[in-house]
Amino acid sequence: MDELNSYFFNLLYLAKMVHDHPRLKKSWQNFDSLPLDEDAFYEFSVELATSVFQDTSVHYNEERGMETWVLSDPIIDRFCELCVRLETEKELAEEINPYRRNAEQMIRENFLLDSYSYDYGWRLSSSDRGRRCILFFSYDDFYGLSELPKAFLEILDGFQELNRQLETELGLNKIVPIYPFMNEWKEAA
Repeated sequence: MDELNSYFFNLLYLAKMVHDHPRLKKSWQNFDSLPLDEDAFYEFSVELATSVFQDTSVHYNEERGMETWVLSDPIIDRFCELCVRLETEKELAEEINPYRRNAEQMIRENFLLDSYSYDYGWRLSSSDRGRRCILFFSYDDFYGLSELPKAFLEILDGFQELNRQLETELGLNKIVPIYPFMNEWKEAA
């Protein structure tokens, strides 16, 4: 009997994560042809991690032995727009905006990986140049690649929740009745 290695269970875990998350399920319909070995596991982890955010680019710097992941998404853009709107309406400074602080805390909590040799950052401020994004830096001895898809999903889901909270505070998600004059209607004869 063949011995099952940990990659088999890790692949099952990642497949379950895809199955449970509608955003990923669209791009990963079939797992029939996926071999159960170490190479397939790492390849699947990278493909899954790059498919979480709408715009993901990975750049390798040979001099430093470092990969830079640039993670951008319209959900992050929307968060930044809502924050600017809140700060304008309530005359808040970016530094004291509780939603920005919650976003930063959420990013920190989800990047508590079991590996070492990585770093992260974000460009969410209106004073930052370029598109709003999250940055993840992994060095050559980083071994937590299998944790990245879940961390990325949690961060994206966190931004969606923060957007809902901001929209509520700004009064943007009010339910407007379709028929506002229900009491004035007459019953048909």
